[in-house]
Amino acid sequence: MAIYLLILIAIALYVAASVVTAMHIRGHGENNLSDGLSGLIAASYCLACAALLFHLIATSQMSFVGDSLNFSLASMVVLVSGIVVLFFLVGGLAMPIRRLGILVYPLTILSLIFAVSWGGEPSTLERQGGAFTIHILISISAYALLAIASIQALLYLYQENLINKRSSPTMLMALPPLQTMEVLLFRLVTIGFALLTLALLSGAAFSQQIFGHAFAFNHHTILAVLGWLVFATLLIKRARHGLRGSHAVSWTIGGFLLIQLGYFGTKIVSESLSVQ
Repeated sequence: MAIYLLILIAIALYVAASVVTAMHIRGHGENNLSDGLSGLIAASYCLACAALLFHLIATSQMSFVGDSLNFSLASMVVLVSGIVVLFFLVGGLAMPIRRLGILVYPLTILSLIFAVSWGGEPSTLERQGGAFTIHILISISAYALLAIASIQALLYLYQENLINKRSSPTMLMALPPLQTMEVLLFRLVTIGFALLTLALLSGAAFSQQIFGHAFAFNHHTILAVLGWLVFATLLIKRARHGLRGSHAVSWTIGGFLLIQLGYFGTKIVSESLSVQ
């Protein structure tokens, strides 16, 4: 019960952060920002930090069952969504991405609601030492950065569409210039791809220790490798042919969806079948 209360508090704070971010964007598009309006994005950032605190406390309570790690779908959704927000907030200190909260916070809310609604029994795995922990952390970090890159890609596509239609609504005025959005997108993709590569290599190297058998081509592995190939192709096309715009967005979202299906898609199917 305490875990669900923590999650509900986090959801309420994420809702408040979403509303304040929307107020900031609306004010940005109307006139020059007053001190009050410019402070709204800082207020939303603080609300999100408070939400993340409760989110991570709930994560710490859900992630372990005794001395074993809990790999149930609900637990992993709460954990991964928390890491996504953590990376987003840390990145917001160095990059102009705080307004992406208009999508990051609502998607996090939906993730937490899904986790609470899904429930399910814990799925435990004994801790396997430092190699196991490093592999998990790298994998989650790769997912988090590529998730933020996909959100960035969606906003880039929306912004490009508005420019092509010669429209200048509030959202267009609030977002950074299109060139800046593209630079941020490829920066996130590049770092995420590097971590994804390390995750696949560490998974192959430590699979015997972690799972008790050699590297196997299961659904999770195949989809993860396909996602890696998509991002590798995207970066090669970018380097050789200057790939950009909607084509780059399509490759980014396609690669992320493969990775998403690789874990959460197969996890949903397996847990659904186990209940029946």
